[in-house]
Amino acid sequence: MLTTGLDLLTDRLRDSSDGHRSLAEAILSLRQDDGATPRLRALGDLLRLCRDEPGLRAVWLEAHYDVEAAFAAMIAARTGRPAGHLAVRVEAGVLNPALRIGMENWALRPDRSAGPSFAETVTRALPMIGGEWRAGAVTGRPRCRAR
Repeated sequence: MLTTGLDLLTDRLRDSSDGHRSLAEAILSLRQDDGATPRLRALGDLLRLCRDEPGLRAVWLEAHYDVEAAFAAMIAARTGRPAGHLAVRVEAGVLNPALRIGMENWALRPDRSAGPSFAETVTRALPMIGGEWRAGAVTGRPRCRAR
């Protein structure tokens, strides 16, 4: 159950042929469907339990660790680089916690119905990664700039 959001996301990204250069751009283009709502409600309830249940929290963090390899594989497929390439792994490693924190932020709000939807919350987290990376394309040239 804790992997619901990640499973929905990775399934949609694998099935998409959206023409986006980066995985972050592809995620930003996704729309939530109504069929996901009951599963997302259950995910939100479980994430609330993670605050007080160390075992559950460990499973949640392990799920995110495991999905990082799937993100790296998708980034590699989009960029033509190997999944083990440093730039690909770093992009997956930065994208993953942004998604995790977005999901947690959505789940831990006192009234989830009063704020942005799950999809809006998660897609708002991605541009917060910073710099021009938020579009995410691994081009071989640094896209981030010092501020």
